[in-house]
Amino acid sequence: MSILVNLYKWGNAQGVLIPREILKEIGIDDLRNAKLVLDVKDDAIILKKELPQLGDEIRENVEGYLLDEE
Repeated sequence: MSILVNLYKWGNAQGVLIPREILKEIGIDDLRNAKLVLDVKDDAIILKKELPQLGDEIRENVEGYLLDEE
């Protein structure tokens, strides 16, 4: 799916609004803690859904079981 989007000034940077339908297409339904990886290749800006790192998943699953070492 290709769509035309506008660039917006956002402080000292520029921003693009990404329609929810596009995010759903790449599997992002929950915007909390959602991250995208930005790459530039052959004069194109490429945004990809960040894949969770195995260590992050393990840390989240055991977080409640870890003891303070004080």
